[in-house]
Amino acid sequence: MEEALEERLAREDYASAVRVVYKALEGLFKLVEQNARGIVELRERIREVDERLGKRLEELSRRMEEADARLGRRIEEVDARLSRSIEEVDAKLGRNIEEVDARLGRRIGELTEGLEREVELRRSLEGRVGRLEGLLVERSVADRLASWLARKAPEYTVIRWFKTGADVLVEGRGILAAVEITIRPHPEDVEQLKVGAGAVKSAWGKVPDLLVLWSESGVVPEGVAELARKAGVRIVRTPVELKAALDEAASRTAEH
Repeated sequence: MEEALEERLAREDYASAVRVVYKALEGLFKLVEQNARGIVELRERIREVDERLGKRLEELSRRMEEADARLGRRIEEVDARLSRSIEEVDAKLGRNIEEVDARLGRRIGELTEGLEREVELRRSLEGRVGRLEGLLVERSVADRLASWLARKAPEYTVIRWFKTGADVLVEGRGILAAVEITIRPHPEDVEQLKVGAGAVKSAWGKVPDLLVLWSESGVVPEGVAELARKAGVRIVRTPVELKAALDEAASRTAEH
């Protein structure tokens, strides 16, 4: 083609040269034309696809909005039902709590009354046991004193009194002693001896020469000891101490 083109150009046959070039490029022109039609068709297809995609997206968007609306309504319905259920449960729970509280209140009241009765019963029993223990101690000590004095100091006689003023009276060597027997002496025991001296005088025609407070436990609170000293009451713990107190009182009486 190049030789033919050069030959025609040399002859200045430009028309033939153009035909040679056109003929040589004819295939390229056809290819370009075909490509152009293909591009146009491709653009048309792209436009169609774009339109379909747009419609599809619009449809999806509409469906999403509808689904969102349905979901919103569903959530509202569920929330409303849950609220009603919670209110019902709360009301029922409140009633149950009130019932349980009322039952517990009644039960606590019953238990409190029972406990108070038990405490009162225990106090009563403790008082009775204490009095019984005191009586047993009084009689036991009285028996021991009578036995001991009969053997060690027969000049003294033990009289089981157990009345107002004394538990035991001891008489001998011209004196009368009033003995109050305790497990552990208390201030009221001292007062009882002092006040009870009048009852002893009414029965025996004589005021006791000696007031004695016996401590079976051997324990004498300091306050009781001081009160007894001021009241002229002698505190003893053993038969030996009692005999010593009796002898001292008898000696004082003999001197007068």
